[in-house]
Amino acid sequence: MEDEDRTTNPVADWFARGMLTKEHVLSHINHAIEINNAIDPDEGTTIEATFSSASSSGPSGEGHALTETAFISLLQTKGTLPRGLGATEAGRVIYESIVYLSALPYIPHGPQPSGTLSLAQLNRALVWMLPDRTKRIIEESNLSRIRTRWDRLRLLFQSLAIGTVPLAAQDRVRDRARSLAARHAFDVSWDGYLDICVANHDDDGDEIYHDLLDVLYSTQEERPKWITPVARDAFRDIAKKIRAEEQLPELCTLAIPVQRFKDLVKVLLVLHMEIENTNDNENVDLSQYNDAADSLCAAFAQDRDIGTTDLITWPSFAQALETVAPYIVEPLYRLLTVTFMDEEAPLNISGPSDPPRNLPRDAILTLPRVSQLISFLDGNIETGYLRRTDRYVSPNFPTPAGLVRAMESVPEPEEAIVLFSGRVTAATGVAGKQEKPCVFGLFSPVPKKDGRCIQDPSETQPGNPRLRPCQLFQLSPVQDVFRGVAGEPGWGVVADAEGGEGVVFGGVSAIGSAGGRKGGVSLVLRDGLRRGRIQQWEGAVNAKLSGGVDGKKNKGMSYQANPSRGDWTLEFVVDEIEIWTEDSA
Repeated sequence: MEDEDRTTNPVADWFARGMLTKEHVLSHINHAIEINNAIDPDEGTTIEATFSSASSSGPSGEGHALTETAFISLLQTKGTLPRGLGATEAGRVIYESIVYLSALPYIPHGPQPSGTLSLAQLNRALVWMLPDRTKRIIEESNLSRIRTRWDRLRLLFQSLAIGTVPLAAQDRVRDRARSLAARHAFDVSWDGYLDICVANHDDDGDEIYHDLLDVLYSTQEERPKWITPVARDAFRDIAKKIRAEEQLPELCTLAIPVQRFKDLVKVLLVLHMEIENTNDNENVDLSQYNDAADSLCAAFAQDRDIGTTDLITWPSFAQALETVAPYIVEPLYRLLTVTFMDEEAPLNISGPSDPPRNLPRDAILTLPRVSQLISFLDGNIETGYLRRTDRYVSPNFPTPAGLVRAMESVPEPEEAIVLFSGRVTAATGVAGKQEKPCVFGLFSPVPKKDGRCIQDPSETQPGNPRLRPCQLFQLSPVQDVFRGVAGEPGWGVVADAEGGEGVVFGGVSAIGSAGGRKGGVSLVLRDGLRRGRIQQWEGAVNAKLSGGVDGKKNKGMSYQANPSRGDWTLEFVVDEIEIWTEDSA
């Protein structure tokens, strides 16, 4: 043993002696969860009690386990999962996700049978799923690497991905995933961590391979304290052998079927807001969330490399989470912590929002669309206090100047949400059938100032890391968000070619003069506000991971383009306009 302890790289010996088998590694993860409080003792006691209340003896009569049916029942009785067929489908997706995560870093092959979950499996899955848990079982130092939020979000993607990317597209998806990995590796909360940031996709393997490396390094055999732990890189050759033996897939081959994601998204949209009666949630009509879920799923299925809109790849999933719906998965974290830990939400995850107290039946802003707003504006709006201040129905629209005055007259310090509802008349470079309903909007946290100059959120409210700047958005038929550029004009009244006036959101001096704004988006309302046109020009956007812009902003570009969508234009007839704010009274 003494000779082994002095070996500089004993990894090959550990492998030969069976100390790096799947069972051995998973046992070490279980031990790390316990001794490092990845699940603290009080949480562990609650999880075990919840597990015991619904578990049954395994097939062999040894040990207890949760069946899929029992798991879903817990989500409904102890958690807030609605009842009914649609919600049961979502519960099944969540269960299969948990089963997948429980086996990490080893990847189950193909769609998972229902099977059962042991208590140890449930604990491992919760640690991989919930924010800030893996840092307690994965060693982060100058001998390894630091894991970021993108590792957790990627594992969620993997756990949902039962589809396969077409073979012809896999190289292109691989290249984009590797580029993302290089960027995501440095998305850390403190600059002091940058010295231990390392990309987890290189010539040896992709993110799935590097997950295995992280675990092998972190669960290595204990050695005397005077001997330095074996560095992460020393496990690379063994990790390649294990990858081959376990037939681990490549990330670029994995895809989420859109229908599977929609089953989950409908429930996540419902859970963005507090269910009024959690003891009787059978009355939640999931069908009313179909359109909102379709819009969100369309945003996630925008990978132009694969030639289909029926699958979601990791690059398109990550892009949508970064810009379009950064908070869409938070209800899943809350559902799991409420169910198994009896806690409202994980640390740094906000609780569910209140539903609006007064939502007129004729409003553009339906309950599902409020949930869509929360998916990218959580922390910026108090949905319980939303109040419609103005409503205009075609042809009785105000003048362009009158609309701007109404937008900017919202009482301080409240924000303004402006919605434009209509029907598509023409589309180029984007799916949009004629007469198909569409909804666009504007969010302005400082409407009295954002028109002249979009305000920097870090200056208007420094203590709120979730605060967003002024931005354009789309809710239907695709959800999208076009973040405002601080310092640029947000909107204005301008002249059109016929000598009339219109409103332009996008910082151009006149209607029709917006060409060449690479990386930008412009929304124009003209013909007495009865016609709308939104246009995106593809191009490089100097954006940080958080969605902000660096010092090299594109002059004249007020709203950032979505790089997943390329060049596109959509024209529509405006049927209704609404202005909303918060009723502080």
